[in-house]
Amino acid sequence: MISQITDILHLFCLSNLIFIIGFFGWRYIYDFRIRIAGGFSFGIVCYILLSLDPDLKIPYSIRVFLFAGLISLPFFFWMISLAIFEDHFEIKYWYWLLLLSKVGVSAWSVYPVLDLINMRGPIVSETVLAHIIIPTLLSLGFVVAAIIRIYSGRKDDLIETRRRLREVHILMTGSVITFNMFSHLILRGKILSEILDLANVVFAWGLILAFMYLVFELKEGLVDPRPEESEDKEEKAIYADPALKKKLVSAFEETKLYRKEGLTIGQLAENLEVQEYKLRRLINQAMGFRNFPDFLNRYRIQEACEILLDSGKDEIPIIRVAMDLGYQSLGPFNRAFKELTGVTPTEFRRNRGRDESLKSTADFEIS
Repeated sequence: MISQITDILHLFCLSNLIFIIGFFGWRYIYDFRIRIAGGFSFGIVCYILLSLDPDLKIPYSIRVFLFAGLISLPFFFWMISLAIFEDHFEIKYWYWLLLLSKVGVSAWSVYPVLDLINMRGPIVSETVLAHIIIPTLLSLGFVVAAIIRIYSGRKDDLIETRRRLREVHILMTGSVITFNMFSHLILRGKILSEILDLANVVFAWGLILAFMYLVFELKEGLVDPRPEESEDKEEKAIYADPALKKKLVSAFEETKLYRKEGLTIGQLAENLEVQEYKLRRLINQAMGFRNFPDFLNRYRIQEACEILLDSGKDEIPIIRVAMDLGYQSLGPFNRAFKELTGVTPTEFRRNRGRDESLKSTADFEIS
């Protein structure tokens, strides 16, 4: 009875995933986040299809293909987590090297017992258990890495809805994937096995529903790293607190508080003697910044441009400029500078006399 209910729920999950892939895939295929979400969905599909084959009747070659998709699932969980919650996320070539390494090592580990691995029912022997430990630990590594990145970015996120979504994503998605991985490591009897299988599919169904919500939010632009250009100025005015904004601008433009190394929005709120949520709302909804580092960088890079345009300050090394403005190392300073100006600090200083457009680049508008 439990096994039949589990099968029905697996089929229901599969139909939901097919809907997600079909509905969003062809409409938003140009969006790299949707393509990453497609990889995540494909991994879940592979898991469900393998779970619907308790008697191992799927041809061996197809099982190899499905296991490859299953092995890649934690990687795409990590990728979709970064793509959704990091405003400046870019896919780097070494990400794919990570995927190939993960699939390669996992395939090498499970290949000798691939025809004995069953996603349903008790593990047949300790030999099988020994072969799946390495892939499980690698998968857990991706899940933990994603959770750490999501949680560590929470304090700088100025979008209230997205900050709450981080907690949901960590608690629900991370917990489901972790529970699923470790439940398959337990040597168990038939009854306990069926209960764990049912729990896994119920959790997977919840994960899919949460994933559908997340994809809809992606479609609506909640976590889109590019804010809508048509945002109404009157709507911004609703969240504007003139007195608080005046204190904030004074703290940055007069006392240069942004130069403080490691400055957090909590410390800034304490300095301004204001509740943190009010400061977050002002910077995000009234001034248009999606995260606190972007707000800091706008002031820091503006001053950096002014220093680099001054020929009388050529003796100041660029690393000294970065340190004086609150950066802990040169790398983050260079990345922020190039993102806002289009060139590196060295190029900016070298070309200041030949390129008049650089002078206008140094003037950032902070609404």
